[in-house]
Amino acid sequence: MFKHKILFLTLSFFILIFSACSKSKNQNQAQDLLNLKDRLYWAECDRNSTIEDVESRRFHKFRTEGIGNIKKVIKPGQEYIWLMVVFPVPENLRHKSLALLITYLHFADKVWVNGTYVGGYGQFPPNERSVLWGSHFYSIPDSILNSVGRNVIFIKVYCKGVSGISDTILLGEHDHIATINTLISFFQSTVYLFAEGGMLFTTILFLLIYLWRKKERAYLSFSALCIASMIFTLPFCSPNLPLIFPSKISFLLFIKSTICEGLYLIVFLLATLTIHFIKGSETKIFRIIRLSILGFCTLITFCAPDYNFLELICPLMLILSGVQLVLGFVFVLHVKQSKSERKNFSILVAVLIPLSISIVIDLIIKLFFQKIDIPYITLFGWQLSILCFLILLSTRYNRAVSQNEYLNINLRKEIDRQTIELSKKNTELEQQIFRSQTDLEMASLVQKKFFPYPPKKLRGWDIAVSYSPLDKVSGDMYDFYVKDDTLNGFSLFDVSGHGIAASLVTMLAKNIIFQSFMRNMQKNETVSRTLYEINDEIIEAKGGIENYLTGLMFRFKQFNEKDVCKVEMANAGHPNPIFYSSEDGICDEIKSGSNVDHHGAIGLDFITVSFPQISFKMAENDILLFYTDGLTESRNTENEMFGKERVKKIIRSSYAKDSQSIMKDIIDEFNEFTKGVKRDDDITIVVLKRENSYNFVEELTEI
Repeated sequence: MFKHKILFLTLSFFILIFSACSKSKNQNQAQDLLNLKDRLYWAECDRNSTIEDVESRRFHKFRTEGIGNIKKVIKPGQEYIWLMVVFPVPENLRHKSLALLITYLHFADKVWVNGTYVGGYGQFPPNERSVLWGSHFYSIPDSILNSVGRNVIFIKVYCKGVSGISDTILLGEHDHIATINTLISFFQSTVYLFAEGGMLFTTILFLLIYLWRKKERAYLSFSALCIASMIFTLPFCSPNLPLIFPSKISFLLFIKSTICEGLYLIVFLLATLTIHFIKGSETKIFRIIRLSILGFCTLITFCAPDYNFLELICPLMLILSGVQLVLGFVFVLHVKQSKSERKNFSILVAVLIPLSISIVIDLIIKLFFQKIDIPYITLFGWQLSILCFLILLSTRYNRAVSQNEYLNINLRKEIDRQTIELSKKNTELEQQIFRSQTDLEMASLVQKKFFPYPPKKLRGWDIAVSYSPLDKVSGDMYDFYVKDDTLNGFSLFDVSGHGIAASLVTMLAKNIIFQSFMRNMQKNETVSRTLYEINDEIIEAKGGIENYLTGLMFRFKQFNEKDVCKVEMANAGHPNPIFYSSEDGICDEIKSGSNVDHHGAIGLDFITVSFPQISFKMAENDILLFYTDGLTESRNTENEMFGKERVKKIIRSSYAKDSQSIMKDIIDEFNEFTKGVKRDDDITIVVLKRENSYNFVEELTEI
């Protein structure tokens, strides 16, 4: 316990000694500084006034403080003024190199000490320049000072009618004043270089992020906001960056392009960022209003003829900028927001708190206390708000990246799981496909058994058949009605659709068609009547199945003594057969006369049909060709149909050949015509050519 007391007393002693030394040092430094603000006088002058005539002017005590204090003493329109400071050199500063520091003096100045020019800041017309918020530091060598007696400082100021001088006019030892100047310059100018660099880095960073995630418009508007802030901040760091203020650009244009336009852009982009941050979408009218305000402010500002007019319109421009910002917030508040959007807006408002507080502080300092040499706190508050924006958007970006990584990891696991599951399903599907293919092959074999090729030899007929389904199974079906070696009839039907559904309908219809034909042939009913019965029976048998049939039915009578047979035909919506007459060489379609009503297909309930009968005769070497529409409606690469005329042309050129050769000529021509085009329908072709029935030799059957 005693040791602890000794330690405490020892520490207290050293703290007291250090405090005393520090206080003594500060007091000594204070004695080395002389504030000349109470020794300041002013006198009117014009552009041509020089240091030689300054003594003749009448000077007045300068009693005005605060913003624009020079403006308060000069006449309207006056652009030049002389300031005078009279002082003795304190005893502790005699025979030393001194320095003068004015923390703020606007617009440009030239300084003489005891008639000797010691420097100036800015430039007088015609190429006027200003160091803006930079401090004014002047070295005063001991050789021009009066150690005892009166010393006079004359300052000629080009004030442009709006000037002011700070309350801090320090005279002291050169090194000491130089240290103070460095510190003041840092806070009034150099510190903004760090802000410029930070904003440049932020702009590049978030612009790259936007290019990667273009749906996040807030990143783009934030990058643009940083650029506008850099433009606005340029004048505050211009003393340290002389290259950004080229001699060819007037000071007025420089101020318009940076502080004025930078402020307008900041307000406009801040409102835009607010809308984009909550992922809102402003209306076209609202965007036009905001752009109109920005355009109006820009136009009026750049049309300003001089600095005085620019200062005059400043309140209006600030009001319009305020309206611009309020419009952004009003739009956001009026949009129906979700819970997450309201949260985002609350965060956005919180981010702007540093800016709001700094604006209030500046208003108090500049308007109430009238302090013009204190840096604008709003600039630091705005940098802090930008930093908060940066942190906020970075957090949002990191959250999105983390979510993506999480989703990617889980997605990879899900993909692996789905891959295994898909592999199992593929195996099962392959097995099912194999079974389906097997079943389909079986169905194809069964269907082909249903449509057997006719006997090689039938009395008086040479027959060729080409049956080419699009798939394994077909919607085309044909049948020959034969007894012994006599061909009694033939039918060809085409079921609508393709594939298994159409093939099942063919198998359903074939037995109905066969039974109807045989029954009506025994009753000696017409093929027309037979088609009506087939239509009724198929409608009843297939029920709700939508497929329907088109078809042809023929009955062949016995050959007469001239070896001619009569043929009866009825057509149920099928392409007309083609008949070649060897007697007169005519090749044409067989169809009902113009005065006969012929319409309808088979299997369509509640549809009135008409299947009129057509009769004609076939003699030796006559040819009858039946086909489904897959033949004539197939197209080539130029989208032309094969058509009936090509079929007729082939028959005319091949009529002397047997049926197999005629069939081959048709198929070869068809394949050449459709080369390079995928077929989209079943094709069935049947060629019946009359032969001499008396020359018939019955085919021997193998034992």
